[in-house]
Amino acid sequence: MSKGVSARFTGRGKVPPAETPLMRQYLEVKERYADAILMFRLGDFYEMFFEDAVVAARALDLTLTTRDKGRDDAVPMCGVPHHAVKGYVQKLLEAGHKVALCEQLEDPRQAKGIVRRDVTQVVTPGVVLDLDALDAKAPNFLCAVSPAGDGPRAGLAYVDLSTFEFRATEVEGHGALGDELARVAPREVICPEGTRGQIAPALPLGCVAREAPDALFADAGGLCRALGESAENAGLATLPLAARAAAAALGYAQAARPGAELPSCRLVVYRPADHLILDESTVRNLEICETLIGRRRQGSLLGVLDRTVTSMGGRCLRRWLLYPLTDVAKIRRRQDAVERLVEAASLRASLREELDGICDLERLAARAALALSAPRELDQIRRSLERLPRLRALLAADGRGLDELPDALRVGEDSLADVAADVATALREDPALSPKDGAVIRDGYDARLDELRSLSEGGRGEILSIERRERERLGIASLRVGYNRVFGYYLEVSRAKLGSAPLPPEYARKQTIAGAERFVTPELAEHEARVLGAEERRVALEQELFVALRARVAAHALRLRAAAAALASLDAVASLAQVAHGEGYARPIVDDGEATEIVDGRHPVVEQLAARGAFVPNDLRLDPAGEQILVITGPNMAGKSTVMRQAALITLMAQAGSFVPARAARLGLCDRIFTRVGASDDLARGESTFMLEMRETAHILRCATRKSLVVLDEIGRGTATYDGISIAWAVAEYLHDRVGARTLFATHYHELCALADAKPRVRNAHVTVREHKGEVVFLHRLAPGGASRSYGIQVARLAGLPPTVVARAMEILVAMDAGGCLTPSDGTCAGAPAAAGPPTHGAPARAPQLDLFGAQRPSPVEEALRAADPDRMTPFEALALVAELRGKLAPEA
Repeated sequence: MSKGVSARFTGRGKVPPAETPLMRQYLEVKERYADAILMFRLGDFYEMFFEDAVVAARALDLTLTTRDKGRDDAVPMCGVPHHAVKGYVQKLLEAGHKVALCEQLEDPRQAKGIVRRDVTQVVTPGVVLDLDALDAKAPNFLCAVSPAGDGPRAGLAYVDLSTFEFRATEVEGHGALGDELARVAPREVICPEGTRGQIAPALPLGCVAREAPDALFADAGGLCRALGESAENAGLATLPLAARAAAAALGYAQAARPGAELPSCRLVVYRPADHLILDESTVRNLEICETLIGRRRQGSLLGVLDRTVTSMGGRCLRRWLLYPLTDVAKIRRRQDAVERLVEAASLRASLREELDGICDLERLAARAALALSAPRELDQIRRSLERLPRLRALLAADGRGLDELPDALRVGEDSLADVAADVATALREDPALSPKDGAVIRDGYDARLDELRSLSEGGRGEILSIERRERERLGIASLRVGYNRVFGYYLEVSRAKLGSAPLPPEYARKQTIAGAERFVTPELAEHEARVLGAEERRVALEQELFVALRARVAAHALRLRAAAAALASLDAVASLAQVAHGEGYARPIVDDGEATEIVDGRHPVVEQLAARGAFVPNDLRLDPAGEQILVITGPNMAGKSTVMRQAALITLMAQAGSFVPARAARLGLCDRIFTRVGASDDLARGESTFMLEMRETAHILRCATRKSLVVLDEIGRGTATYDGISIAWAVAEYLHDRVGARTLFATHYHELCALADAKPRVRNAHVTVREHKGEVVFLHRLAPGGASRSYGIQVARLAGLPPTVVARAMEILVAMDAGGCLTPSDGTCAGAPAAAGPPTHGAPARAPQLDLFGAQRPSPVEEALRAADPDRMTPFEALALVAELRGKLAPEA
């Protein structure tokens, strides 16, 4: 086995001479974890060898060295200190690597021969259990995808080992798979062997994707053991692909914890249609969780609404925004909870103060269930649980009774007082980091431990008394009792004092060092045996008591998760209420109708960036039965995109149960929100701006329904003008005639205003501006009717384009507006009027659809033919005319 591995790593086809028993042990472990970087514990360091060392040295900026220096086939190696390994592991994960940690399984001092070692943990981007490496307010999902072999359907399941959130579903087609993965935002995706290329188009950018053995996807038994029930009972009876994915996700997670069984967890099976569907483009363009530029939370919708004071509350709110509700009753119940805390400012403040002292109970419960909790983490669980009765008392004192509380405000009757009392009885108030450090288990909790502590501490006192007595006996004030791990306790006398007094015969020389001699006596050895034995037994017993306590807490993991979910919901509601109260949001009316009516609506994010009171609100109405499509025109920077995006965000917030930034709003339920905004190449997928625009538009036309909200910004601008107008017109027609969805359609193509005459449910609107002394002032107010011009040159002037360029652009615009064209000979415009100044554009002609672009100016050949009189021409003149016309024809390509 080791020969094959070492040959593969050295590339020389032979076992290196440096293959000692230690290296054989390393190679045997590496054979089982060939796809991971193996960090091999050697004393105080984790070492890496062969190709792992080369890769790790490059990724971690380490010095690459070798074993057996000087040999031609020396083994490459590098290492990191054990106390800093977490940071190095995180860097490797960020680079997309998998890391296997191989630990020493026995005390090297007691080992006979080579120390036993094996992998105790495999760390991948989707399986991270170190709390310091996790985003406190975002999940860390490992996702498994199981595509159908003969169709577009796929199952997916995702699990967060840090919280044991576990969900599964099935989707139809790569588009739907990509949309769902965009909402889940997994750190890592696994799929069956040979299928990575099949699912690649659906993978989010930056997500690590790996292929896993097919057997992992077929382990129904492992899935049932983890769930504590059959797949049928878990809701997977009719979802075989989701069942395969769920089995793979848990199997992969289990493999990351060799030798340790995963605790039982609850699987939530859902359908994407159970929530408002947000596709990948919408999640990105509406900047729900992070900004388009910089990918920051600040500046996103979540950044505005998240005033949560607990990590689990932040994760809950994030989930609500990515999975808005489509059940009116559920939406109204969540709104009731928000309204209760909006109205009760004092109660809200008190609840938030109590919640602020609660730790991440969700992740702490998971760590206890995985037997990873440190003493201080159990103490955090205790302190968090002790706040539950106070929260419940605050809610009960509200005057309406606990039974009348909305679901989102119910903390629950189970305060887990028994768990809190158990931890409080066993642990000290501020326990040490580890049982090895002592001061973890409370005095009086266990009589055996108290006795060992007394013996250990008293023994140390006796040793100090020996030191004092021997100093007085020998008259050597510098004599001291020391200790090291090799020789134990010793009496040390400096060389300068050795001749000052004869040493007693019981002083046996132990060690000679520079400047001193070290001795041991039978009395000292006896005390050492008693003290060190007591100390070792104390450490072992304290560790045993702590592990037992952790196991008892872990037995209540399901209760702890339920309490954590209730607290997270309460914190999320309180956050929405805090924002609603502070920003003047209103409770929207959400019903099963199809109309959207917003009075004085505002953009929740842009409003934060503007000066207080400077944001201009706007009314908006959309109704598939009447004002179905609103064509919005106006110059850049006037606010077209803001008006459209705020309508989409208000809809999303309302269905998430939040209050909305408006004076009033009535919103019919949406099944999906689609957005096509922005213009940028998708270089990672090899798509131009226009190809990306058309792909997203095609997706909208395929999937939108009458219950959808569609936001289209500048469709067709990525290609030639006439092509763009044609496509935009046809898209609007299709949405009007075939889909019927509520649509906001912003455009600079003023020709599209003619749609209002051609189609009964199309309305025109424009964002108003005012022109004063050649300068344009943006009023940001939405008004009926189409805009008369785009003010592009004025915007260019505001952007700082050189005055000469602006002036020349104005000349060209005047000429083109008058029907002239630039000639290549002199660079001027033929037929340009003499008058200077900005042109006055009339409203676009209301042409029939088939004459959308109007008549074209005749070519020079046509003009010459019309001017010729064949009745008065001689044959020679006719031939000359033909020759002249041929010369005017464009040369063949």
